[in-house]
Amino acid sequence: MPGISTAGLGGIEETSFITLHARAVDAGAASPILGDPYAQKVAQSFDYDWSRIQPTPKLEEKERLNVTIRAVHFDRWIRGFLTRHPSAIVLDLGCGLDSRGYRIGPPPEADWYDVDLPTMIALRAQVYQETANIHMLATSLDDEGWLEALPSHRPVIAVMDGLYPWMTRPTFIRLLRRITAHFKSGEILLLGFSKLSSRMMRTVVPAIKTIGVPVNEGFDNPREVERWNPDLKLAEQERFISSPEVAKMPRGEQIRCAVMRAIPGLARMDKGMLRYTFGRAP
Repeated sequence: MPGISTAGLGGIEETSFITLHARAVDAGAASPILGDPYAQKVAQSFDYDWSRIQPTPKLEEKERLNVTIRAVHFDRWIRGFLTRHPSAIVLDLGCGLDSRGYRIGPPPEADWYDVDLPTMIALRAQVYQETANIHMLATSLDDEGWLEALPSHRPVIAVMDGLYPWMTRPTFIRLLRRITAHFKSGEILLLGFSKLSSRMMRTVVPAIKTIGVPVNEGFDNPREVERWNPDLKLAEQERFISSPEVAKMPRGEQIRCAVMRAIPGLARMDKGMLRYTFGRAP
């Protein structure tokens, strides 16, 4: 049976297939880190030309570790937030083809919104089903109205897993400010993205050059986000090299992480996962 057509797909939407591939590789690994139960089936549903992401064993392993370790941390933070605020709003911004809402299973009082561009949501709707409290929202994140239509009196947690590199900095800052202006309290989860990472991304991930999307300039100090939006306060930074999931990495990667942890200058290169808070929780 032919897969779901991805003809004409390009630009920012296509980057979702890089992370989907990484989750699918992890799901088939002997010792998975995330173990996404949906990834392989979803990946097999599409007729996508996987050669466009130029997979090699070394690159696949690097991407697997990067994508799944950050997913584990973001999932953990979201679960904790929903335990504290079971009636919260969850925004998975630039959700792509990730199964995060279905992996986590939000409590019935919560409302989860998977938000992405209309082209991506149209693909997503063919592999995931909305539920009573998991909704799909097709929009550009810079469009007016979609955010303002959501209830503002409930705590919110917004996850932006790898979203920042694909937006211009002014657009991203505007999004942060709109979230903190609309909701009274909540958290925003970001992936740290250094200036070095932004310069090296096309080399480290050749598919980015193939797909042809611009890469935003990184930021070296997580506190810089507080300057972009003074309502935000950095609450937690979790580095990849210090993650408990390092124990599941291949031996060579475990040694590399140990060396980086031991040398402060190298450790600071790992920006990791960032959790910001704003407002005062009810």
